[in-house]
Amino acid sequence: MTALIFLITLALAQAGTDRIIGLLALPGVFGEGPCKPFEPRAITLYSDAGATRVMGTIEVDQQWSFAPHGGCEGLEVSVHEGDKRSELPTREFEYEAPGAIVLERRGEAYKLRLSGDRSGWVLSPANRFMSFESLLEEFTGVTFFTEAFDGEVRGAPGLTVANKVISHAKPAQPARVIETRRIADRLWLHVEVFNHSLCDAAAQGPPESIARGWVAAHATNGEPTVWFASRGC
Repeated sequence: MTALIFLITLALAQAGTDRIIGLLALPGVFGEGPCKPFEPRAITLYSDAGATRVMGTIEVDQQWSFAPHGGCEGLEVSVHEGDKRSELPTREFEYEAPGAIVLERRGEAYKLRLSGDRSGWVLSPANRFMSFESLLEEFTGVTFFTEAFDGEVRGAPGLTVANKVISHAKPAQPARVIETRRIADRLWLHVEVFNHSLCDAAAQGPPESIARGWVAAHATNGEPTVWFASRGC
């Protein structure tokens, strides 16, 4: 009975939490790539998916500055709400290529994470959306468990009393996502756990598989339990 109560409580907690479902490239404010000059365009931010209530804009506050010896720095992007400015939370999907964090999608409307656990919607028919699943498939060689991971690797996907924990893993431990599966509204990851990273192969030899099983793709706070190294090794 205690295990059943725990699973019900866990499911309810996760049902009410925004989960990261992917990243959205915003070339209007981040450009087409690092250090590439571009003409900034403000992106309207709405408080609803139907785009009926404007809450602000996402804008470039400072463009790239280019050093004489090469390279660039200084691009600053913020959320503008009247006289208030705040940082737009992002994660990299490629080297020096940030994407807005997407919590929900309805057609071409995307719910983005804002600072202070807030959110807003953008209409983005032309921008590139990268789902969580596609990102994990692309970066299979350098994926790992995050700090949000509870360490439990289960024998099958889904939250049931009979679904036992068969192994444990630690945050930052490397893993390969073999497949993904949705059960109800939850995403589960079939993973292979390794003793060390592919990046350490020169010093420690080829990584060895030490476990296989299923993990919930998101923790109770909505954060991914597995992520990828956008910059490789």
